[in-house]
Amino acid sequence: MKYIFLSINIFLVIFLISSNTFAIDKNHNYEETNRSIHNFNDAIDQNILRPTSKVYGLLPDFIETGVSNIISNLNEPSNFINHLFQGEISSSFLSLGRLTINTTIGVVGIFDVADKMGIKEVTTDFGKTLNIWGFNEGQYLVIPLIGPRTTRHFVGTIADAVFNPVNHSLRDEDSVVSVSPSALFILSSRSSNGETIDNLRSTSIDYYSSLRSIYLQNRGINISEDLENDVDFFDEDFDDEDIFFPEVKK
Repeated sequence: MKYIFLSINIFLVIFLISSNTFAIDKNHNYEETNRSIHNFNDAIDQNILRPTSKVYGLLPDFIETGVSNIISNLNEPSNFINHLFQGEISSSFLSLGRLTINTTIGVVGIFDVADKMGIKEVTTDFGKTLNIWGFNEGQYLVIPLIGPRTTRHFVGTIADAVFNPVNHSLRDEDSVVSVSPSALFILSSRSSNGETIDNLRSTSIDYYSSLRSIYLQNRGINISEDLENDVDFFDEDFDDEDIFFPEVKK
């Protein structure tokens, strides 16, 4: 069953990459649909995630830190694979080293021993890999239960889930174990960003537009910072104006 699931996901990623879904969104074509999904997500956040994250935030700091470290460690296989795809060989082996050290000495990632040793986390994802390969950001989308994404970032999210071996190993376990990492990530993220989210909601004239603007700016800035550190692996240079939304200037 897991191989059927993997095959379907790989097919979906290939289909999305090969289709015309990466045309740059100049006119915000899906705004009406996006706003409807945004309202749905916001209702889930207000009624479920926000109160639950408040309770989670009452835990001692060392527990929250341990959870955050575990989540980061579970993402290292994805970092390793994407650094390889991007031609960043040194960064890929740093990610592999962090995974090995923190999984063993760090007790399945509870303690970030690698960081103490000076091996810093260098995060990346398949969306950034697609950027280096020359794919445009595409359409701005709001995904149910996930939130803001561009087409490229959404395809990257699917690909990261497909190619991260942790997800497939957890799928062999019972449903509680397989869902737990995702639930912990959501709670940890909502708790750490709770004040910012609540302030933005209460002070924004148009909460949807504010989230869209902040997401696009942050996504662009993060990718721009990655590009500054790229290894000279690909022969072709990509123009930022062909990659990012024209209206989002860096």
